[in-house]
Amino acid sequence: MKLTPLTLVPFAICLLGMISALNAEPGVSGTFTGNGKPAKLAFVSASKGEPLSGKDTVKVILSEQDQSKSKRPDWDAGFGKFGSALVLTIDTEGAIIGCEVAHSAHKKTPFSSVGRIKTSDFKWADGTVQAKVSTGGDCEFFGETWNVDLKFETKLR
Repeated sequence: MKLTPLTLVPFAICLLGMISALNAEPGVSGTFTGNGKPAKLAFVSASKGEPLSGKDTVKVILSEQDQSKSKRPDWDAGFGKFGSALVLTIDTEGAIIGCEVAHSAHKKTPFSSVGRIKTSDFKWADGTVQAKVSTGGDCEFFGETWNVDLKFETKLR
């Protein structure tokens, strides 16, 4: 087979796709619903939290809108400044010890709810935090329903 510029095009496209995947920005994917209505969480940030019971913690903020310019993204996210959002506090073992739920479909927002939301595949190393978080189905909180099944990855701020 003779190599010509035209025969190299599929190879070049494949190579660019692989490079793009390797350089992909960390982010968030999955579902977050409130009262049956989906929110499109597209932004995630993480920062070191306050230690609890001798364990370090990380605060993860997942939101619909960019939070990068906020001095207090956890506070602002909880009060809807970035659309619907979740603010999670996670310890070094991956246990969620704080969860603020702020969904635009909820009348009572934000509210705090821990216990039903869990992590899996949690990793906090080399300045990066990643995990899957899920409620395992619909949860109810004073008449408001919510459901989370997300995967995220981000660098610490």
